[in-house]
Amino acid sequence: MKLQRYKYLLTFVSILIFQGQLMAQDKASAETWHGFKKQSFKVDTASAYIVVPEKPMPGNPWLWRTYSPEFHVEIDSILVTKGFHIGFININNKALYGQPSLMKIWDQFYQVLVKEKKLSTKPALSGAVRGSLCEFAWAKLYPDRVSCIYSENPVADIKSWPGGKMKGVGASPDQWKQLLAAYGFTEEQALAYGDNPKDNLQKLAEQKVPLYFSFGLKDALTPMEENALVIADAYIKLGGPVTIYPMTRGKQEQNGHHVTIEQPDGIADFIIRAWKSFQ
Repeated sequence: MKLQRYKYLLTFVSILIFQGQLMAQDKASAETWHGFKKQSFKVDTASAYIVVPEKPMPGNPWLWRTYSPEFHVEIDSILVTKGFHIGFININNKALYGQPSLMKIWDQFYQVLVKEKKLSTKPALSGAVRGSLCEFAWAKLYPDRVSCIYSENPVADIKSWPGGKMKGVGASPDQWKQLLAAYGFTEEQALAYGDNPKDNLQKLAEQKVPLYFSFGLKDALTPMEENALVIADAYIKLGGPVTIYPMTRGKQEQNGHHVTIEQPDGIADFIIRAWKSFQ
């Protein structure tokens, strides 16, 4: 009798486990991002995901969204429709400043997408503000792993953002402290830092990795004069290709920092052309 009850118990537990597995599978298969299929996973302890196009382009190209994956998604949506994957790894904003320790987890994410998910070895990088610190840190470490860089309101120098040590407003004092902690810098070391996005661009320029910057003309937080235009000038002088596009139509909010993205189709086409040029 006890043996029979034990068998019933095992059967019941097995059914529960099987139902749980089915529910987990259903949940995974039901995950979506703006109507597109999404696959979530972990890289070390960080949450990550890829958005999967219905008909991937040959070679499985992808856009690496470095920051704010739900902000200005028009370009990303167009790319997925045309066959690009979208990749994102979620790092706490307090530790998202392009520092060397961040690049280690980024490399793990890259390896997962390339080796396990079988995506292209040359993603397009897309970011905004602090995301551009990460974009350029990664691209300068691995210039052969990048097809292009698209950046909204790019940061050229940490003294400008988050520092607010130049003409621009910069970020909050707390964010400057976060950057110091992320890099292990003293104030003096941060002000003397020599590997900002505007610095050491030779290898990227030699690879002819194309850059595309969009920004507002009246952005008080990351003014173009000490950010986007500074990187563009340095890169052009090294022979690197740059496209700049000031966004002047639509809403201009938060001291001109948040702008309406014009011609998202054109930016998506730039990303696609850049990837194809390296094939």
